[in-house]
Amino acid sequence: MRLSDYLREDLVLHHLAAGGTMDALDAFGALFEKGGHVTSGEGAAQALKDREQSHTTCLGRGVAVPHATLPGLPAPLLLVATAVQPIPFGPPESDPVDLFFVLLSPSGREGEHIKLLARICRLAQHPDDLEEMRSAPDAQNLFEAIRKADSRHV
Repeated sequence: MRLSDYLREDLVLHHLAAGGTMDALDAFGALFEKGGHVTSGEGAAQALKDREQSHTTCLGRGVAVPHATLPGLPAPLLLVATAVQPIPFGPPESDPVDLFFVLLSPSGREGEHIKLLARICRLAQHPDDLEEMRSAPDAQNLFEAIRKADSRHV
């Protein structure tokens, strides 16, 4: 399974500006709605918030993987974002986050959801790839950096 199979250029957000966890999740919901991927950005953001409140999705190294199941989606959606400045995200003891992989999956596709989360976690283990993503000058280069990293690792 490759992230590239789920990655869409219109769901790559370069230089997110948010004051904290809830602001970031609201921005992700709004982007999903703006692209016509969900009918309610607020509903998507709330699903992500509910998940985040039950257990943090911070992986460490400045990476977070907010994710949720959202009924009515035809297929999983993957949004990738970098932040202008690291964002306080998750519990106070968590490292601030500047790289987000946001996953929304439809009900009934839990196996695929888990495999995508595992793939993201695997890529997050490679500091050089994370640095290439963080240093991308724009959304197009961020998209390409993710695709390159995804193709290099099994």
